[in-house]
Amino acid sequence: MGSSKQLSKDLKTKIVESPGLGEGYKKPSQRFKLSVSTVRNGIRNWKATVTVAVKPSRSGRPRKIQEWHMSRIVRMVTDNPQITSTDLQEHVSADGVSVHRSTIQHNLHKEHLYGRVMRKKPFLHSPHKQSRLLYANAHVDKPDSLWNKVLWTDETKMELFGHNKKCFAWQKNTAFQEKHLLPTVKFGGGSIMLWCCVASSGTEALVKVEGQMNSTQYQQILQHNVQASVTKLKLHRGWIFQQDNDPKHSWKSTKAFMRRRSTMLWNGRHSPLT
Repeated sequence: MGSSKQLSKDLKTKIVESPGLGEGYKKPSQRFKLSVSTVRNGIRNWKATVTVAVKPSRSGRPRKIQEWHMSRIVRMVTDNPQITSTDLQEHVSADGVSVHRSTIQHNLHKEHLYGRVMRKKPFLHSPHKQSRLLYANAHVDKPDSLWNKVLWTDETKMELFGHNKKCFAWQKNTAFQEKHLLPTVKFGGGSIMLWCCVASSGTEALVKVEGQMNSTQYQQILQHNVQASVTKLKLHRGWIFQQDNDPKHSWKSTKAFMRRRSTMLWNGRHSPLT
């Protein structure tokens, strides 16, 4: 059973100074809206200690995981966010401390560290990151009117089975730090490939890619889907077709197909659909 809440010093003073204490505890308990036993115990303690001071602390079971334990656990989680509470339990047990995994999790929550599903983001090398940053800085001040004219297109992979399992990591508002991300590689096995397009006004065509896409199939997809999507999305004159710099997008035949349209070059591995 947990300890009860202590009465304040001011309330204890009013109780012991209230008139009619010699007649019993019922009247003071009614006056201060307290139980008779609370008033009785308060007066007994005052008579025994001659003080109404609130006790500085109450005894209880000492915590099993000491502060130095938690410092080490937090350091381990920071160095390896994917470490499990079972692994941490084993490390603590090596010091002769037996605690349940939930105890470790509860203490990590006090440190604002929570187990979260790792976000999947494309695997990027340093040149990719630099290219992304340059592109973002160059377009950060562009008005909304520009982006409202863009038809965003890309190929994306949908896993069929077995490859999309969730991975967890301990995080403290750091979901997009690199060590908390799960790198993904485009066009892996066990999946289907889709071509899709979106605009600020909504989503449109979603086309299954048969086999491995080449420039010919890519142009056929564009020919049969782009203009229809532009019409349905109500993109007006001067709309911009977006694609990344994938090799099949830059073949001579594809470039010839694109000359009749305004094409926004989008950095590779900077897909709006990933």
